[in-house]
Amino acid sequence: MVRGLYKPRETRNALRVRDLPRGTVTFLFTDIEGSTRLLSELGERYADALAEHRRLLREAFRAHGGVEVDTQGDAFFYAFAKAADAVAAAVEAQEMLTSGPIRVRMGVHTGQPQLTDEGYVGLDVHAGARVAACAHGGQVVLTKRTRDLVDATFRFRDLGEHRLKDLDEAVWLYQLGDELFPPLKSLSNTNLPIPASSFLGRETELGEAQALLHHTRLLTVSGPGGTGKTRFSIELASRQLADCPNGVFWVPLAPLRESVLVTEEAARVLGAKDGLAAHIGGKRMLILFDNFEQVVEAAPALGDLLRACPNLRLLVTSRETLRIDGETEFALPPLVEEKASPSSAHARGLSRARRCASSAGVSTGCR
Repeated sequence: MVRGLYKPRETRNALRVRDLPRGTVTFLFTDIEGSTRLLSELGERYADALAEHRRLLREAFRAHGGVEVDTQGDAFFYAFAKAADAVAAAVEAQEMLTSGPIRVRMGVHTGQPQLTDEGYVGLDVHAGARVAACAHGGQVVLTKRTRDLVDATFRFRDLGEHRLKDLDEAVWLYQLGDELFPPLKSLSNTNLPIPASSFLGRETELGEAQALLHHTRLLTVSGPGGTGKTRFSIELASRQLADCPNGVFWVPLAPLRESVLVTEEAARVLGAKDGLAAHIGGKRMLILFDNFEQVVEAAPALGDLLRACPNLRLLVTSRETLRIDGETEFALPPLVEEKASPSSAHARGLSRARRCASSAGVSTGCR
């Protein structure tokens, strides 16, 4: 259903363009999860179940002022003049479907689309459809823009930022209600490379480093060349995704030779258009700066970034430490070597991390 232009269906019951909401409009998209599987399971009963699903959705949506813009197959596209009405309609529709065999996913998004003689035009239409596509059956997902227009009557679960197909900017999403669902089917909010092989070994070191990362905002994984710092840190960073709703990002520095380019490269990776610190602001995210030893003169810039962005955490790989306030070092030994006393090294690093966090007076976690 994702197109740049949506026309109202020209059927007996369809409303014409002049009846569609104008200005700030909230879109509600729906479709059935696993319709092919349902068709196989229900056989001849599927047609009746589909018709009943359509009747119930139309009843709920129209009761809250929704206008049917389009329907294709088992999917609906409705427009509402008020965000609260769209959310209330979604709640009622899901409740109506509870006893039946069909599970419907819904996406809600508010914007200011252009309304032409042919119908709605604009990126907000795409965004609404993509939000619905990443949800699961029985789940209602809405954008922050919609959430901000709805009062506390409804309960929401913060799902963090997500990257959606065909959209340049990450979208902050919420779930309506407290029910637990699998992770959204969005593009992962990370650019971490996918290793060619599974991660084996170093589980002890990973546990130690992960504990340190929860108590410091700047962790430097140090060691000579060939110790596997990059592979280790990518694995460590990947385990932070659940705690960083605004993403985990990898900034490879191996191609750089000028320290002044470090923050520019990070801004490019994150898609920051108005400066890196302004883009991050209060977001809860982790950035992995890889191979920092050749641009170590840029270390003070990382300190400035941490001071400007209170919920940001940094993970750095380097053959040498950065030697800036708040840094905690995790010395990664060669894989073939054994640490003489992992627990004592962990305790020393954890104590140092706590001292740094205390002196900085800021929260150290993405969560």
